[in-house]
Amino acid sequence: MATSHLKIDGILGLITIRLKDDNFLKWRYQLESVLDGYDLFGHFDGSNIAPPKFAILDEEGVTSELTAAYKDWMQVDKALLSVLIATLSDDALEYVIGCKTVHDAWMNLTDHYATVSRARINHLKTELQTA
Repeated sequence: MATSHLKIDGILGLITIRLKDDNFLKWRYQLESVLDGYDLFGHFDGSNIAPPKFAILDEEGVTSELTAAYKDWMQVDKALLSVLIATLSDDALEYVIGCKTVHDAWMNLTDHYATVSRARINHLKTELQTA
């Protein structure tokens, strides 16, 4: 996991765009490119799922002891959530408040801003047709 920590520490300096209402596509492209380059986008898109949370012992069954793999995964996920939050404007921040994982935050932002982007595209098309 030390490698993941080194990767995460350097990511924020590579992201130069903060998400606002009018730049979702550029922001997303930059963020995805950086994260893909560090093989960390799986936390965002949900393809890197959390390992089992609790240890399973043959004689005891499921225990209340958290697995080391789960703790490590959550530590990386929370660090990535912090990176994501640091790239948001104050207005965008409201869409991730309460999210427990970076995947949840990513989905909330994508759902909201993809809709806004589609509406903006349609509005611009209408303006071009009426010009």
